Amino acid sequence: MNQEPIIARIPVDERRDRLVAAAFRVVAEHGVDAATTRRICAEAGMSLASFHYAFDSRAALLEALVVAGLSSEDTAVHAVLTTPDGAPSADPTDRPHIDDLLRGGLTGYLDSLLADPAREQAMMALARYARRTPGLEALAARTYERYYQLAARALTAATEASGRRWRTPPEELAPIVVAATDGLTVAYLTTGDLVNARRIVDACVTVLLTHLEPA
Repeated sequence: MNQEPIIARIPVDERRDRLVAAAFRVVAEHGVDAATTRRICAEAGMSLASFHYAFDSRAALLEALVVAGLSSEDTAVHAVLTTPDGAPSADPTDRPHIDDLLRGGLTGYLDSLLADPAREQAMMALARYARRTPGLEALAARTYERYYQLAARALTAATEASGRRWRTPPEELAPIVVAATDGLTVAYLTTGDLVNARRIVDACVTVLLTHLEPA
């Protein structure tokens, strides 16, 4: 059955979302090289004409995949770092402990990995593909720059919520967090060992706590 008359009435934002979701599935299962526009459109139930209505190029879709993946990770981490009203308590005794917040943020990332391992598999494949593909090297660099920015924001949010202060700037600590999340992602996707993944979370928290100013 030809679905294109129905697809044609879909708003462009929804069309983009469907193509991004389809691309995640294709990349996770078959790799980036196999994620052609034709294959992605088939997965989404759309024609090539619909694809080019939503994206200028395959490279633009790959970048949209990275943005969507990063946004999902950011949401998962910050969900456990913010108070319901968005402001820390004025009473220090009511504030959460910094170690609980750090562990909660990293666990939030781990939980998002457990909920959708295909997404992280696709993100890793995209980073490798971009590094070795002429013209896409900047995408790989921007991906990790964004990872560092998200990690620095999370570290800042943790100290603001707990009333503590970093002795080392969050921007310098961010690569430690990203290295830990990269490591636990690779380890879990390769072995499925959740115990070791949680050990990586605990080790990262232990290291980060050494960079706090005294209470």
